[in-house]
Amino acid sequence: MNAICKSLVLCAALMATGVAMAKEDGKSDSLKYLQELRNKESKRLREINDKLSKKMDEANTASLDDEMGTLKDQQKEHQLRQEFLDRLIFQVDTKFAGGDMRIFLEHTLIDMAKVDAVSTANSENGLWKFLKYSSDAIKRLPEQKENILAFLEGYMNRSVANPIPPQDYLATRNYTNGSASDSGRPLGREEAGTVADRRLQEMQAVRETVRATAPAADVPGSVQSSAPEQIKQ
Repeated sequence: MNAICKSLVLCAALMATGVAMAKEDGKSDSLKYLQELRNKESKRLREINDKLSKKMDEANTASLDDEMGTLKDQQKEHQLRQEFLDRLIFQVDTKFAGGDMRIFLEHTLIDMAKVDAVSTANSENGLWKFLKYSSDAIKRLPEQKENILAFLEGYMNRSVANPIPPQDYLATRNYTNGSASDSGRPLGREEAGTVADRRLQEMQAVRETVRATAPAADVPGSVQSSAPEQIKQ
């Protein structure tokens, strides 16, 4: 009896260890994904800052205002992305204990939005709107098995400084395989007819090519001689 009890205790301990390791693996993978994304944004921000610095050395200032304005907008965008990723990495690292990352992000992002909304220091940068919108987008996402961090990355890449409404982002994601999505749009009748005609022409061209290149089939009842024709005397 003691041996059976010990075996059961050992099995329970192994199962608990396995669950804990699975949670740690999920957390580690998520942090790795977010950190790599953060590194990309940091590199992009350095490139923009370098361009801003070089603009100061250029002699031609005819279009300086426009060019600087564009670069400053890009700088703000990537600064906000970096700030967002820094804060999200902290949330995942300190609060995510395993489970459904989708549910965790939905609640964490809205909590972050509330903090920014009531903060006088952060209310001006507009990050609260992106946090709110991204939480709503995750909540509305119909695909349950999609890589939720990839989904969030795609939304972030649209813009953090000027986020598009969740329904607009979801409307661009008509086709998904769980890790990537392609956008689709409805075609008008004339355009759909043109596309259909072109597809039919392409199919017909393929069939004609196949017929032209395929070996001739043997005709039933016919006799084909492989011997060279004899010269009549």
